[in-house]
Amino acid sequence: MSDEKITELRNQSEQFYIEYLQDNYAYVFGKEHKENDTVFSLDKTWDVIRFLIIESDMTIGKSSNKLYGEPLTENSHNGFNFLFSQDVETMDNLLQKTQTKDLRQFYNEAKMKRQSIYKTSDFDWSFLESQIEIVKLAFQKSAKSKSGLIISIG
Repeated sequence: MSDEKITELRNQSEQFYIEYLQDNYAYVFGKEHKENDTVFSLDKTWDVIRFLIIESDMTIGKSSNKLYGEPLTENSHNGFNFLFSQDVETMDNLLQKTQTKDLRQFYNEAKMKRQSIYKTSDFDWSFLESQIEIVKLAFQKSAKSKSGLIISIG
């Protein structure tokens, strides 16, 4: 999604942008819903993947913290976060340098449980690797098109 569209949505009512995002992206028959192109579904692995990427990030200032995005509106924490294109590009640069197989060393079930990450031990590593590749692809596609991202959590 363009930075301009994200800004436009941020200036709308919560009801408007929720309906817009659900009708156009989240709904499988939405006009902008193209699985693994404009919409990437990760379900509960998102929390595990974010944990692994953030733990592996050795950059000064932990630029991977931007993976969470920011709430779409200041007073709303309804599960929609965003990243502008500049943050997407920063994350893409980090992710493209990250070897998926190397993230395994950062898997720490006890630490994940302390951070309330859902079902930390229920995922097969090969499944997690495929989901990590989806995240990398999403950021790569967005960065190449100079687009931002909306992240729906929930």
